[in-house]
Amino acid sequence: MKKTNYILFTEKEIPKNTKNISHQLMIRAGIISKNSSGIYTWLPNGIRVLKKVINIINEEMQKNNAIEINMPILQSSKLFRKSKRIELYGNELFKTLDRKKKILILSPTHEEIITSLIKNKIKSYKDLPIILYQIQTKFRDEIRPRSGVLRAREFIMKDAYSFHINKKSLKKTYSKIYKSYIKIFNSMNLNVKVIQANNGIIGGSISHEFHSQYNKNTQNNYYKKNTKKSIEIGHIFQLNQTYSKLLNLSLYNKKNKKKTLEMGCYGIGVSRLIGAIIENNCDHKGIIWPAKIAPFHVSIIPINLNQDIQVKKIAKKIYKKLIHKNIEVLFYNKKEQPGIMFSETDLLGIPYKIIISQKTLLNNCVELEKRKNGSKKIIQIKKIINVILNKYKF
Repeated sequence: MKKTNYILFTEKEIPKNTKNISHQLMIRAGIISKNSSGIYTWLPNGIRVLKKVINIINEEMQKNNAIEINMPILQSSKLFRKSKRIELYGNELFKTLDRKKKILILSPTHEEIITSLIKNKIKSYKDLPIILYQIQTKFRDEIRPRSGVLRAREFIMKDAYSFHINKKSLKKTYSKIYKSYIKIFNSMNLNVKVIQANNGIIGGSISHEFHSQYNKNTQNNYYKKNTKKSIEIGHIFQLNQTYSKLLNLSLYNKKNKKKTLEMGCYGIGVSRLIGAIIENNCDHKGIIWPAKIAPFHVSIIPINLNQDIQVKKIAKKIYKKLIHKNIEVLFYNKKEQPGIMFSETDLLGIPYKIIISQKTLLNNCVELEKRKNGSKKIIQIKKIINVILNKYKF
């Protein structure tokens, strides 16, 4: 991506009323923009990261033969009344009226709707077990939304639901999803602690929360004060027959005996996950994205682009070759001061910089800098593409 064709929405100063580092950096690095309390617009850099996180989750869910669907954000209050969760959620549940004065709910979760769907569509135990999932915006009217995406009113969530003819099948799927969550979080450089938790208003018997531990080594005063805190990024539940009994969801098993279905529920806070990744991958300069989810793989920083014909020529040549190899590049092809380009790309957390200057070109070389530790290497121009490809193992 040429910078002349892109917009970063970056900010130099720490935004007002932001206390935690992920909130500050997500605004400063052009990932989100606040609209109102707990509600954010996802900006171009944020969308690029979000899509990559979602791709990782999708791939892992599909390894478990989970099938993607999309359920309505607005749902009738009828099923929520039946489950009594309209009272249990209380003021967190956002309600509105349609033109016929019927109460509609902005969905915080979808257990009732998915159970009703299975009741209407699945007619044989031979179709089980089944896992259906979605990645969707949800809404909870938090009393004190704060910390950016770590506690927002509107948020993006992956919620999956499994249905089984017996408990043995449920436990097997539950174990598979548990292991998949560990894989997902580890792939994003997150140190995760799993704790057995209370099922709360979701229901059921057993549940586990996945918590991201704050990085104790980061150079930031926020962590020095709060190293004992953690961020819940995932929660899985054995719901058993909580909703299937409620909605009379049952099927005949292979012995022709009518069985109430067993059910599991598996959530990942997708937008919160991105905040947790930043909390664990940053320094005083900005974000240090794990390579898999960085908005760009490489930035090209040409020194004196408009004054030096050779610098411009080599920068364009490297850019075209990297694009051809499907490497995502942010090419600083605008007239900007070197200091601004360096500080901005550090803030964005792009894993590698290719710095092109007259000094290195004298030896037919460019400079490669790694964002994570600031290490620098002089690389021959003819080798730089392969070096980058090896870094990303494409």
